[in-house]
Amino acid sequence: MDHARTEQLLGSQAMEKIKSATVAVFGLGAVGSFATEALARTGVGNLHLIDFDKVDATNINRQLFALNSTIGRGRADLAFERVKDINPLCNVEVYSSFVNAQSLEGLLSETFDVVVDAIDGLNSKVNLIVGARQMDLSVVSSMGAGGKTDISMIKTEDISETCVCPLARVVRQRLHRRGIYKGVRAVYSIEKPLNKQPFRSKDAQDAMPDHGRSRPPIGTVSWVPGVFGLTLASEAINIITRCC
Repeated sequence: MDHARTEQLLGSQAMEKIKSATVAVFGLGAVGSFATEALARTGVGNLHLIDFDKVDATNINRQLFALNSTIGRGRADLAFERVKDINPLCNVEVYSSFVNAQSLEGLLSETFDVVVDAIDGLNSKVNLIVGARQMDLSVVSSMGAGGKTDISMIKTEDISETCVCPLARVVRQRLHRRGIYKGVRAVYSIEKPLNKQPFRSKDAQDAMPDHGRSRPPIGTVSWVPGVFGLTLASEAINIITRCC
C-alpha cells in the first residue's frame, strides 16, 4: 500500500508511528466498519477486529461490509478480507466473539495503542471500557448513532462532558458505579433521536440473535454511523500521533 499522500500530510514520523501501531476495533457494524476502513487506509500496521455477528439484509442500508452477496457471512471474516485487500501488509487478527466480562480477558491486550469501541450492547460496551481503562489503554467510544440524521451535531469530547445523548448518559452512570469518571474519548450527537414510524415486530425479534434479550431496533441512515466511524478513526490516529 502506498502511503505517500498520508505521509505528505502528516509527516514521516507520524507515518512510522501509524505503521507500527496496534488498534483493536470492537464491533464491526455500521460504525465499526467505517472506523476499520479508515484505519486500514491510513496504514495502521496491526488491527485486531472483534465481532460475533453475521450480515443481515437489514444491515445493507448502513454497514460497509453488508452487501447482498455477503448476507449470512460473519462480519469479522469480511472485515479481514477487506482490510487485507486494502493493505496486504497489515497484520490482521479477527475474533468472532461476543464481548462480555468473561471473554474480555482473551480479547484485550496491553500491546494495544488504542481500543475503538463500536459496540451496540450496553453491558458489552461498559465491560469493554472498564476492562480497557483498568489496563490503562486509550479508548475511543461511540455513543448512539441511531435515530439521527444531522452530522453537524456530532461531537467528540471526554465521556464526562457528553450531554443530550441517552446512551452516553447511561454509559456515564454505569461507569461511575465502577469508579470511572473520565478518560474516555466519546463520539456522540447532540441531536435528539427520533423515529417517524414504529418498528416492525419481526425486527425486534431478530435484533440480538443468540446473545442477550431482543431489543427494539432504532431507525438509521447511511451517513450518520459512517461519520461516527470515521470520527472514531480520526481520534485513534490523533492518539497514536499526538507526540509528532
